[in-house]
Amino acid sequence: MPTRLYSTEALLRAMAPIDIVIDSFHSAQCNNAVENETQPPLKSPWSEKSQGRFASLIVSIAKTNNKTKYNNHSHDDTHDNNTDDWSTISFLPSHRYVHKLIQRYTSRLQHEGEGAELENDRLASLVCYFSISSKKMSTSTSGVFHSSVPDPLASCIVSFHVPIIAPIDDRKKNKFARQIEPFRDDDDNGDDDLLKIRVYPHHNDVGVAKVWEAGACLAEYILGHPEVVRGRKIVELGAGVGLTGLVAAAAAAAASSSASSSSNFSGERWKDGDNVVGGGDLFVHMTDYTEACLENMACNVELNEGWLRRRGVDPVNVTVGALEWSEYARNENIMVQCHTAESNPVYGSHGANSIHALSKADVILAADVVYDVQCIPDLVSTVCKFLSSPLKSTEGNLRGEEKIAIFATTYRNQKTFGLFEEELETNGIICDYLSMDGLPLVFPCYFRQPRSDVRLCTMKLKI
Repeated sequence: MPTRLYSTEALLRAMAPIDIVIDSFHSAQCNNAVENETQPPLKSPWSEKSQGRFASLIVSIAKTNNKTKYNNHSHDDTHDNNTDDWSTISFLPSHRYVHKLIQRYTSRLQHEGEGAELENDRLASLVCYFSISSKKMSTSTSGVFHSSVPDPLASCIVSFHVPIIAPIDDRKKNKFARQIEPFRDDDDNGDDDLLKIRVYPHHNDVGVAKVWEAGACLAEYILGHPEVVRGRKIVELGAGVGLTGLVAAAAAAAASSSASSSSNFSGERWKDGDNVVGGGDLFVHMTDYTEACLENMACNVELNEGWLRRRGVDPVNVTVGALEWSEYARNENIMVQCHTAESNPVYGSHGANSIHALSKADVILAADVVYDVQCIPDLVSTVCKFLSSPLKSTEGNLRGEEKIAIFATTYRNQKTFGLFEEELETNGIICDYLSMDGLPLVFPCYFRQPRSDVRLCTMKLKI
């Protein structure tokens, strides 16, 4: 992955592999590419000044967490960045991750520093704090450390600065206008304007463990081509942590903002029990199957309510629900059965939500859902059933658009991917692969597999 395209802070926020973060930091220090351009380059990446800058980088992430409502510590904005009382703050990346990062940095300092020693007071205090904390893990009641073994129920937050999308009509007026603004770490809203995603790095449910490569790639495609979601009602299959759906909502609102105001994401809604859900001229409904995924996605929608509102999206129109592909694909009467939660004992309220959303949607998004050969027939049948039903979007009909599915699949197993393509052909679905040339690199998530391993395609029914 070309990490030079990301700032060290962006890599740290994304919990990138530790050596990649350290290498990026050193490159910035030595090549005058430091995030604060007023700082001169340093001759040695292990000098006392460099150590201080590394500690300050970590402190900046700690400061961010003090501003989030999910922080368990004080929200006192008078907190001094130079404090050595690390017990009063927490980090958006997990404490375990930051601890390992500092351990690795000091280890490399000793082995690569050519006689350099730990000289900076702030970094030394961080090392001391984590050393003491690790010795107390087995008896700690603070919630930071409990065991030397990773806790599968321990969550943390990865965060991203997402580029601002230019309204589509503005780009039409000026063919030289940039589609999105360049990546920036100094957004006007500062750290409060981060897209924050809660993950469970050690959980056995892969849907909550991380932002997967294909999900990041699909989100970047939507940022590069917001017109694909303009005026659309969207359902995402296998949404995982919800990053792609949140980005799609912001892109849809931005792409439509020239035509009308942010009311594009408010309007018609339907009821699920006592809760008003979905709807509007636009909506995004994110689906998955496990309770862990559904609960975590709902948390991530709530966590980003302010982020959505600043992009013209009413958070009530970004919803979450369960969807079992086999039940949806095989039951011919399920559209009728799922108009209300009470009428569907299989799905309950969450499932009724999802079927109702599918009956209104005109775009399906899906990322990293092609990995289990046993699920592929039901997945493709779900797509086929969706594409076969009439398009109900008035704006879509006026523009002469069809229902489409947009998939991003990380190429891991040739046999599995081949079976997927065979099922598409059998069901009369045309798959059109998309170029990723010129797409923005926004999410530093391509550590196990490069973005070039992801296949992007749109799907439509054969005429």
